[in-house]
Amino acid sequence: MRVLAIDVGSSSIKAAWCKNGKVKTIQDVDTPSMAEARSVEIDAVKLIAALEKAIGEVMKHHKHVDAIAIDTLCPGIGLADASGTPLTNLITHQDRRSFSQAAEIEKHFGRDEHQRLIGNRPIPGGIGSTSLLWLKQNRLDLWKKKPRVIQPTTLLVHHLTGKWCIDVSQAAFTGLYDTPGLTGWSSEVLGFLGIQQNQLPALLWADEVAGTLKTDIAARLGLPEGLPVLPGIVDTSAAVMATDCRPGRLVHSSGSSDVLALVVDTYKPADHVLWRPLGTGKHVKPRWLAVSTMAAGGSSIKWVRDEFFRDISHKQFWKLLDKVIAKIEARESRRIPKNNSEPEVSFSPLLAGDRTSLEEKQGEFTGLTLATKREDMLTAVVRALTVDSRRRIESLQAVHRIEPEIFTMGGEQILARHLHRHWPEPKRWKFTPLEGEAMPGLGKLAQLALGK
Repeated sequence: MRVLAIDVGSSSIKAAWCKNGKVKTIQDVDTPSMAEARSVEIDAVKLIAALEKAIGEVMKHHKHVDAIAIDTLCPGIGLADASGTPLTNLITHQDRRSFSQAAEIEKHFGRDEHQRLIGNRPIPGGIGSTSLLWLKQNRLDLWKKKPRVIQPTTLLVHHLTGKWCIDVSQAAFTGLYDTPGLTGWSSEVLGFLGIQQNQLPALLWADEVAGTLKTDIAARLGLPEGLPVLPGIVDTSAAVMATDCRPGRLVHSSGSSDVLALVVDTYKPADHVLWRPLGTGKHVKPRWLAVSTMAAGGSSIKWVRDEFFRDISHKQFWKLLDKVIAKIEARESRRIPKNNSEPEVSFSPLLAGDRTSLEEKQGEFTGLTLATKREDMLTAVVRALTVDSRRRIESLQAVHRIEPEIFTMGGEQILARHLHRHWPEPKRWKFTPLEGEAMPGLGKLAQLALGK
């Protein structure tokens, strides 16, 4: 089966042509994102153009395709009119403008009741209801028009098919959906926000077909008219779909953000964990993902590189990072004795805040002296990320026993290998890279949805 797989991230869109689950061709197009102070958005109009460009580039090399499957970052909350024209940009999970709105939502419902209804606390930016309340309070002109509420998949699938839909993995992080019970939109939260059911997309399982490619889109992109299009799924869920999806299966994505996604068969609220459905339900039994995220993982390393090591090349920096990691591990194994006269610098790894907190947290260095070197600061960052990674694994182990084979993906594998060596019982784990990352999972979804 031939699948056009589309992966929409915060920095780029990747389009791949996959045959029988194997990635044959892949193209990368920049995502038009914007960050300013506490706001992080993606230009919705330009995102549609980037989608078409990515599809066009990859299909230059192929004549035939049987389905289109899309995964995207989540959330990416926005508003659109009835025709599908975006009225706002997409407010991403990295956005931090809605702390007061998050507090207002939790105060109205109470922490336990909101978690019962939605499955998560109203995390600023990370749960879409906080961004929707910000839009209601700051863009009343748009709100009065009763616009449609969209996520990236909703926008892109509507552009391709004319259908308004969303899968349950994306719906969960809108903050409007019953994640624990999978029963549908929460009338209580919709009532509080003043949102009507007809402003929301239809709920679908990720392993079914949303619609078929519109005639004009097919002609413009050189694709077959009537091509089946799936409703979309969250990017991490797509990666998990490339595994056997058994309870206890863990996928570790080490990139700008560091994400641990654990498959479980029963929802169980827990601190420091975000919950969402895997997304399937038509052909694959519904399950949940317990997700633990370090918002600034690899991006913390990149920040140190950009701010303190501009005078050396990227290649030289990665060699230095290797040496720093080797020195940390040698010292921990006592191959290098600790010198108490050396400055002890500490770092709080919260440059992008805390994805599970309603408090506005920030990163910081402590223990700086006139003797502190920039290598000391890099060392402190690596140590802090290591400690946080171990803590997050321990929190997930409290939710469900983790299978020994861990599937890995992402562009920060030097860092990931170091983190893995510091997980509890390090000899227990076997690490298997996901070939093609999320793309094979999208191919599997398409096969399920089309019954092939």
